[in-house]
Amino acid sequence: MRNALGLDISKATIDAAVIIGDNCKTAKFDNSPSGYARLQDWLKQADADDLYICMEATGNYYEDAADYLGRHYKVLVVNPLKISSYAKSRFRRTKNDKQDAILIAEYCQSLKPKHLHIRQPVKEAHYKLKRLLTLREQLNQQKTAEKNRLQAAKDEFVKNIHASNIEHANGQLKQVDGQIAKTMQLQEFETISNNLQTIPGIGKITAAVLTNHLIDNPFKTANHWVAYAGLNPQAKESGTSVKDKAGITNYGNRKLRAALFMAAMVAYRRNYFPEFTKRMKEKRKPTKVILVAIMRKLAVIAYYLHKKGEAFQPERYQQKAA
Repeated sequence: MRNALGLDISKATIDAAVIIGDNCKTAKFDNSPSGYARLQDWLKQADADDLYICMEATGNYYEDAADYLGRHYKVLVVNPLKISSYAKSRFRRTKNDKQDAILIAEYCQSLKPKHLHIRQPVKEAHYKLKRLLTLREQLNQQKTAEKNRLQAAKDEFVKNIHASNIEHANGQLKQVDGQIAKTMQLQEFETISNNLQTIPGIGKITAAVLTNHLIDNPFKTANHWVAYAGLNPQAKESGTSVKDKAGITNYGNRKLRAALFMAAMVAYRRNYFPEFTKRMKEKRKPTKVILVAIMRKLAVIAYYLHKKGEAFQPERYQQKAA
């Protein structure tokens, strides 16, 4: 039976369970670069050779750990629903972080060879792009927080401090955007980035986000890619009396979905897909549903441009629903 490490990852911590033969060891680490290094040292002490590492694709908390560990081990990122189904098949009822890590390790051991979809190691240029995009998101979060504090401030001195912090964040964002643009000119990214920017509504930053995720996983079909983004509208119904408006599922990659939302807003306001939007409006679809449909359309187009290595062709995509 293969050696397996199960990781239950939250925003701040990682619960780890390594199974080697019949022995199981557990430990807890910070979800940070220093924590990953300590985890690696722990595994070396455990003599975990030919190790398979499994983790759930929960939110975005797993990404940094998967990128780091993927450089040294075989990493598998698993749909949480599969882990949940496995737990039910094993009649597991106790649920805490430690037990979840053990369960994930056992699931990793149980997988048949054909289901061992190893996450590809991240190349140095791609790793740099990931770090820049993460930094950009952090700066935007800081900027938003400062704007909220500025609005709530009463004292003039305090207002000036917050305004200064916002100005500083804008300067840093400009530098980061410059570095992202420079990185996207590298051979690994230039063609796909240029092709993606031919799609109406897709700018340089959105193209960088899409590129990051398209080359991150070997998506076999456009539907797999769309599901990864969490762009399947869902309508909730109860009998015949309760109906909620369709919206975006809570599953999927938040960063990718946010980038596609901004692009869809631009495409909708500037009417980049007139026939497609017209048909949706004729069906009396609410604006939110139309935006989700445009997001999905943009995602599908991006997938095929990446797969075929070609630029956007209006005559092919303008009239077709995604």
